Amino acid sequence: MLERIRRDGGVTVTELARAHEVSPVTVHRDLAELASEGLVERVHGGARAIDGGVGAAIETDWAKRVRQSEAAKAAMAASAASLVGNNATVFVDASSTCLAVAHALAERGSGPLTLVTNSPAIAFELSADQIHVVVVPGEVDQHMRLIAGRWAIEFLADLNIDIAFLSAAGITLEQGLTTSRRPLADVVNAARAVADRSIALIDSSKFGRSSLLTICRPEELDLLIVDAGLPVRELQSYRRAGVSVEVAAEPVPTT
Repeated sequence: MLERIRRDGGVTVTELARAHEVSPVTVHRDLAELASEGLVERVHGGARAIDGGVGAAIETDWAKRVRQSEAAKAAMAASAASLVGNNATVFVDASSTCLAVAHALAERGSGPLTLVTNSPAIAFELSADQIHVVVVPGEVDQHMRLIAGRWAIEFLADLNIDIAFLSAAGITLEQGLTTSRRPLADVVNAARAVADRSIALIDSSKFGRSSLLTICRPEELDLLIVDAGLPVRELQSYRRAGVSVEVAAEPVPTT
């Protein structure tokens, strides 16, 4: 969206919604976020570029997500990777948290495994001889950088997966793991349905937040991995509710 606004000088909500195949409500939300960061100026019915913005470097939404809570994601990813045995088949969803899991699996240098993902970004960023990468077929969502749709769901239904790793936009005990994207929820649940274990990695900044759609209830997970920043009271409330929670220890910096 930002790239188009800077290229064209301005654009309407209707044009953006049609181009990205999302609702006007989603466009309004994204434009509000861009405006709060000083990247665009909101106008009636749309947004326009800020003077001096043309030609400026654009940070993609994916790059921004990868940068957020990096230390927490790395710690959780290390814990997740330790649960994967040799010759296993794992699914990782199209989240920046699961990108960290994929990197952790690649860096551990142990026996072979098969990694299934609906993320073209994760598939292309992996470089490890011991990992056989399978990308699900389907329709590409350019905004979210994920593959979804009926073909993806039908493909996953025929697989045998040992562990499905997933993340979410937010989590609460009442609403569970949530997202604003139905295609994402559908693919994740298709992978969960054929997996022996479902493991979610949710960093502490996402607790207490909820989005439009519930992916699954916390108690439906085999394991919830969190970072050390989660308050003890919050951690205890999930365990009292019957949720299996593992706290990932952040690595000690080397000198």
